[in-house]
Amino acid sequence: MRLKFTALAALAAIMALTVTALASGGGMPNMPGMSHSHAQTASASDLRSLLDRQLGQHAVLAMNATNAGVKGSKAFPAAAKALDQNSVALSKTIASVYGAKAGNTFLNGKYMWRAHIKFFVDYTVATAKGNKAGQAKAVANLKTYTVKFGDFLATATKLPKPAVQADLLAHVLGLKGQLDAFAHGQYGKAATLYTNAYDHMFMTGDLLATAIAKQYPDKFPAK
Repeated sequence: MRLKFTALAALAAIMALTVTALASGGGMPNMPGMSHSHAQTASASDLRSLLDRQLGQHAVLAMNATNAGVKGSKAFPAAAKALDQNSVALSKTIASVYGAKAGNTFLNGKYMWRAHIKFFVDYTVATAKGNKAGQAKAVANLKTYTVKFGDFLATATKLPKPAVQADLLAHVLGLKGQLDAFAHGQYGKAATLYTNAYDHMFMTGDLLATAIAKQYPDKFPAK
């Protein structure tokens, strides 16, 4: 019964991603300087703080959702919805720098942001069922994501592709390791990995913010 519920909850979460994409217009913090019309007033530190916060929230919300999903918790659909709202907020931050088309690609492109969340849902369902083949397929998709999405981010930010891909892989493996530990009842290990995955997102945020500020020094001046 628990496994059946988990599979149904996963499906509900995937559906929630689509519904939220159509219905949600929020998620972006109302921070002065991040809109197109006032972007020049945002500092490099403002951008770094915003990306650090949004990416940190992503890690927390993703782990909350997969932990709930693998245990068949009724909280799973709500956690998945909150995770997608964060995804929309991140896409708006990207759009505020690189334009609406880039923001949409970031969010909805093949092997892009929402896709990697779906792959984690796939891994969660497979883990709950003990489906090794399903787990392997999800991991393979996540690894492809680190390459494809890494190429997208590196091209936009002018960062070296290997560095971006390695950072994304560390993120993917961190969340996977946390879920594996939680699913096996290794809660102390899971808690440590939870903190590590959250902390890693600040490294990612700093990396991206520094590159963007370097590209657009007039838009994001140092203070």
